[in-house]
Amino acid sequence: MAVRRLKNGKWQADVTVGVKWDGARDRRTRVCRTKKEAQAAERAFLIERDGRRGISGRITFREFVDTLWWPQKAGLRRNSRDTYRQVLNRRLMPAFGDMDLERINRMSVQKMILSCPTRKSAQKAREVLSSVLGNAVEMGMIAVNPASFRYQYPKKGDGGRQGEWLTTFAQHRRLLGYLRESCPGTAEERMVVLGLCLGLRKGEIFGLDWEDVDLARGTVAIRRTYTVGEGGAALDDPKTERSERTIPLTSWAAARMEAWGPSSGPIVTGRDGGRMNPNTAGKHMRRLVEGCYDDGEPIPRVTLYTLRHSFATACIGEGIEVAKVSRWLGHCDVSTTYNRYVRPMLGDLEVETSVIDAAMGDV
Repeated sequence: MAVRRLKNGKWQADVTVGVKWDGARDRRTRVCRTKKEAQAAERAFLIERDGRRGISGRITFREFVDTLWWPQKAGLRRNSRDTYRQVLNRRLMPAFGDMDLERINRMSVQKMILSCPTRKSAQKAREVLSSVLGNAVEMGMIAVNPASFRYQYPKKGDGGRQGEWLTTFAQHRRLLGYLRESCPGTAEERMVVLGLCLGLRKGEIFGLDWEDVDLARGTVAIRRTYTVGEGGAALDDPKTERSERTIPLTSWAAARMEAWGPSSGPIVTGRDGGRMNPNTAGKHMRRLVEGCYDDGEPIPRVTLYTLRHSFATACIGEGIEVAKVSRWLGHCDVSTTYNRYVRPMLGDLEVETSVIDAAMGDV
């Protein structure tokens, strides 16, 4: 075992951590840019070796993530890698970065979870932490994964940051009609039509090209997503295998696309005619919802996030089978459609009380 400098100026950590099933040495090496990084990698390998031998070792959460966990995630999709990095930087490193792995316990995990601003962010942080610590358990560095226990989550919602959900097709038609009359063919109208009429994800809206649309057959093929990550915006494969799908065009979407004039390249474009950056699109949507309908009523504060959710909720509300809605959305599991994309509003529930009251009769 050693840390040595290579001819190219980089540094290499080289440690034998054990013996493989065939009797050969289980040798671990890692090439680093600096001697300090190589020494940290060597220390991590030694901790793994000692863990196999039943000897307690010390390694911080940050060292474990940087030297052992991240290298195993090289095959992750770009979106997943960016999500992990964001959660680590915002939630996990501030809470556990300089803490020894073996000192992370149920109390410290609960403290981290309650420090998150929303339930959703807390759940994501616990999931990533569980992935890291579960890997440490597999490598024999810690005995149990404390992030696998059950925890209490913050009761705060998202503070309205995600925007409003339009739960009925009547609400959809009003917004779509307003856009058709006030700003036909603009990026704003195109984004809302693709999200509200087809239920596309944000990245799918910007990844959609005219070549993916068959107006004659009335179908749209979802083949790619366009998202922002390290290095800027880029095209990527759909989120999951089921996300790559072909869906039918609704009448409203088909009519508006014909009006926009079938062309080539991306459907939603920026000022330069190229594919619109998702960050720029958010600014367009914020300007849109600052306006009012002709009768003075404020335009609902919809976002690219809530357009898809509004589509799913309205479909369920009209009695469309949730399994069919799930396939349309490209979900791997029907439960995802139920748990994350269908939100009954209080007003909708109050309407249903009239049905119950009528059935129950007079008091």
